[in-house]
Amino acid sequence: MLQDFSKELNSQQLQVVTNTEGPLLVLAGAGSGKTRSIIYRCAYLLKEKQVPPWNILVVTFTNKAARELQDRLEALLRFPVRSLWVGTFHRVCSRILRYEAAHLPFGANFSIYDEDAQKSLLKKIYKEEGFDRQKYPLPRVLYRIGRYKSNLLLPEDLAKDSQDAGSGRGYHDEFESKILRIYTLYQQSLLLNQALDFDDILLYTARLLQNNETVRSKYQQLFRYVMIDEYQDTNQAQFEIVRQIAGEHQRVCVVGDDDQAIYSFRGATIRNILEFERDYQNVMSIRLEQNYRSTMSILNLANAIIRNNRRRHSKDLWSDLGEGERPQLFAYNDENEEANRTAELVMKLHSEGVSFNQMAVLYRTNAQSRVFEYAFMQNKIPHSIVGSLHFYQRKEIKDLLGYLSSISNTADSESLLRVINEPPRGIGQTTVNRLLTFAAKARIPLYQAVQNVQAVEDLQNASRKRVADFAQKLATWREMSLRAPVLDVVKAILDDLDLIPQYRRSGDPKDISRAENLTEFVSSVSEFSERWVTEHESPALLADFLPFVALQTDMDRVEEGAESVRLMTLHNAKGLEFDCVFIAGLEEELLPHRMSMDSRESIEEERRLFYVGVTRAKTRLLLSYAKCRRIYDSFSFTRPSLFLQELEQDLFAGNKDPADLARGSRPRPRKRATVTEKDKQFRIGQQVWHSEYGRGLVLSVDGVGPDARLTISFDRGKLTKIIGTFVSTEPL
Repeated sequence: MLQDFSKELNSQQLQVVTNTEGPLLVLAGAGSGKTRSIIYRCAYLLKEKQVPPWNILVVTFTNKAARELQDRLEALLRFPVRSLWVGTFHRVCSRILRYEAAHLPFGANFSIYDEDAQKSLLKKIYKEEGFDRQKYPLPRVLYRIGRYKSNLLLPEDLAKDSQDAGSGRGYHDEFESKILRIYTLYQQSLLLNQALDFDDILLYTARLLQNNETVRSKYQQLFRYVMIDEYQDTNQAQFEIVRQIAGEHQRVCVVGDDDQAIYSFRGATIRNILEFERDYQNVMSIRLEQNYRSTMSILNLANAIIRNNRRRHSKDLWSDLGEGERPQLFAYNDENEEANRTAELVMKLHSEGVSFNQMAVLYRTNAQSRVFEYAFMQNKIPHSIVGSLHFYQRKEIKDLLGYLSSISNTADSESLLRVINEPPRGIGQTTVNRLLTFAAKARIPLYQAVQNVQAVEDLQNASRKRVADFAQKLATWREMSLRAPVLDVVKAILDDLDLIPQYRRSGDPKDISRAENLTEFVSSVSEFSERWVTEHESPALLADFLPFVALQTDMDRVEEGAESVRLMTLHNAKGLEFDCVFIAGLEEELLPHRMSMDSRESIEEERRLFYVGVTRAKTRLLLSYAKCRRIYDSFSFTRPSLFLQELEQDLFAGNKDPADLARGSRPRPRKRATVTEKDKQFRIGQQVWHSEYGRGLVLSVDGVGPDARLTISFDRGKLTKIIGTFVSTEPL
């Protein structure tokens, strides 16, 4: 079999496959066949080394990648490997937590709360405790809580730190103490509902492995070989999970590309991949630099972009796919011209035989999609927005999932509150409040209060009967869910509620769409059930299906649907590829984004984001920026991105027929030159003056001459970034 492998893999990939007995760092450049390397490595372990599949753990970035890996592995081996542990961190950890519930403060049938459920929980806490949503905005608080959890800090850890005067954490001030109070109440509410959020899944797994020697030893022996894909996107909790499992036997292979580390806003830390060789002993490092996706002209541009980053493992992508067309760069007058000309280019390429599915328009922020949506609609170009409302996030689907969660986890009061009067059944807010009061006094979940409605005081007979009828339905569905296949349960609930016919009768296009979505949901349950039976040789129950749904992401559905041009942010483009890629809005304060210009680390991540976009393209790459862009109700003149200014102009093609391609002209990126001190108009520590802010001190300088970007601390207390043109080096 090894001989067959050598025909299928290049020499570096073959090394990845056969070096199995120690820590291995695989630096896999974009499009370098890393998935193939992981699949063949699994096959080598199973067939050549006779490792049982249940002793192998493979962690992927998306559920879709996990399914693809397992399918391709089985096709390669020609036999099923159902007992292989393969999935995302959240899926694998969720499975471990359900197995080890006896050691945890929640049961095996815990619910998983998405962002909407998290916010709903926080709103109740704010209302009960009188927290000001202006002062403590929900998104900011959830972000802070998520960061704490990513760093394995529960409220009791923070409270302990706050008592340590030398900790330097600053939890003693009012804002931090209120955040800690909210976090404490939030965590208590989750446990009351027997629910976890996404960060909890990782946190509880990491802490369980850290603190329970029996459990840790069990999984160290179970997972004798560990492989982690997209290692550059791991956070502190994920790092700790891997270390606890593989730190003893050291048979761990991490695959990733530090040049594609773009998720720091989610808590990912590039440190994990950059310092892997410090974390494990005698690490072998292999670089996969041959690219199987893009032509050499595209790779030349990608390599030139990323070389400007300092904090990275050096690597240069190369390809056997020929030189190909050089990337094109267009300057448009404004964002509307950029969108309209892009639409014209899309139609031209389609007329030449490029399918809509093989074209993508990438941009830095979601707001940029508006002008492209309009231009594509005007030109009748089929298009879809990746990252828009996720199928499982639509109201009618969330309502149905609320029913399923309520009967699966009777402690999940949040899910039951969502559906207690949806669709309307005459259970008003007054009745709900009395049920909640009864539940609080009796210290029972809302589900039990509903089942014991006869004991609830101050309810009118009509209300009591409506609640009792609903309670009977819930009890029937719950009993059914414990023994019947999940598909039967879902169909029974939909039939009892008469939801699909009700939406169809409405005649409202939105309701008809809701009926179609519910029908599609049943199809998804059917598809899941078939796969489950194949893999487990037993029917899929509701308890099997709910974790699957809860862990779905937008990226698992990217390629579904009719043929259309994909519109998406650069972040959402990660892991995808297209024949033709447009990258729009290459301007200062868009890319790099104005919120990411305060440090070299942030600028480098923005540059990596640009690099990710460029390396999505197989044969054609078209870049553009607008010279002027509307911001709010006025126009702002822009400058080409710093990342364009760093590049040599011969990396780009000349526009041979501008009238045919687009009426924008290609700007000439500035050639880099040696900069001496005398070339710098501004320097750190220099005093400058501004007509409005007065005197200030230069703290940092980015660039040369009057266009340099300065960070200035003004005497009046203002700290701001400003272009050198707007300040004077002499008193005004």
